[in-house]
Amino acid sequence: MKKLIVVEICVVIALAVGFWIGRITSPYNDYAHYYDNADKAWLNVQKMDTPPISFDEPDKNRLRKVRAAYRAVFDNYPDSRWADDAIYQLASRLPRTDEEGFALFRRLIRDYPDSEYADDSMFAVAIATYRIAEDFKKTGTLESLTAYYDRALALFNQIIAIYPGSALFEEAQYNAAMCYYGRGDVNIALSQLENLKIEYGNHPITYKIRYMLGLIYLGQQDYGDAKAEFLNVIDSGDPEYGPLASFDIANAYFNEGKKIEIEADFKEVQGKLQAAEAGKKEAMEKYQEAVDGYQKVIDLYPDTKVGQDALFYIALPLEKLKTYDEAITRLEAAIESYPDNENASNSKYYIGQLAYLNDDTAKAIEVFQEFADDPSHTYDHRLQAQYQVGKIYEEIGDMEQAIDAYEKLIAGDYPEPHKNPNHPSRSITENYVQQLKAEFLDEAIE
Repeated sequence: MKKLIVVEICVVIALAVGFWIGRITSPYNDYAHYYDNADKAWLNVQKMDTPPISFDEPDKNRLRKVRAAYRAVFDNYPDSRWADDAIYQLASRLPRTDEEGFALFRRLIRDYPDSEYADDSMFAVAIATYRIAEDFKKTGTLESLTAYYDRALALFNQIIAIYPGSALFEEAQYNAAMCYYGRGDVNIALSQLENLKIEYGNHPITYKIRYMLGLIYLGQQDYGDAKAEFLNVIDSGDPEYGPLASFDIANAYFNEGKKIEIEADFKEVQGKLQAAEAGKKEAMEKYQEAVDGYQKVIDLYPDTKVGQDALFYIALPLEKLKTYDEAITRLEAAIESYPDNENASNSKYYIGQLAYLNDDTAKAIEVFQEFADDPSHTYDHRLQAQYQVGKIYEEIGDMEQAIDAYEKLIAGDYPEPHKNPNHPSRSITENYVQQLKAEFLDEAIE
């Protein structure tokens, strides 16, 4: 009898324990706290991500932890209100050209089409694809760019069609036009941009559109329309595109002057001397306008990138005006003030050219030789500078120095010829140098 009672008590205890274990381990218990746990996970990652980090965060350990925490939110709580937020935040902390980032943005668009981040995600993939095409276009590392521009264009058009109320709607329309421009359909791009300019009136994006129109017209040598667009942007006082337009209107005057000068030279060849003279005078006026334009940029925007660039570019119209000393002085000051500007390296060579035009052969030789001896410059540019040293010495009749310069050119310092097969330095061979030596000896004997 006692044994039976003991057994019954054990059964009761087992049932009771089983009941509580079931309460603890039941999936229903987990789901009862699903959304609370999702909220806690989201609050935790928000604390970890304060201040917000980016994909180039120097603290790689913190970056890994934050990324992992965002992934945990949408992996563990895909049906919570925070899943799409977590996907977007993780994707935003990856390089925009990274395939993992693309995959996350696409996942958000597919799984959470009603998310407030769906249009942002589609735009992120579209703009990244467009930028890949632009980068390949600059470097020439991809034969077919059309596919990338077409992919980006399709995505921008999707945004326009699916998200007409998006804050990115206007940007999508602008970038769709830019895809046409990138792949070479300039007339389509112009037509779309002109339509957008009219449609958006005083919308802030209008000045971005007008600035791009100015650049396209500038590339087409339509200087009148280019300057009109740039002036409109300048008059708007737009803080981003106003300085750029000021710089490019100076570029427009300079390039317009070059075009007029070329036409005047052709008229001179044709014997139309009066028209040629008038054209050259007009060209000089355009060059002076360019000088004034660059100076305005320098004065108004001294601490900006365009202000720095104008310090270098102003030498171009000054050369055309034959004010070589001023051009050289300006370039030397610009190089000293901004040695890391991308224009600084080429400007050092340009100073040698200006000195040569100014009949200051001593300075030209000094500058070219310094350039040739500086290993920080590219091989072909150094070779070209060394060639100029020899050529100038040869022109002024200093054959001994010319021979020394040419021997340095064809010796071990420059084992490979200039990559341009038509570059004049390729004519400097051992036979050419030997011929100069023979002529030099003959003259010495006489």
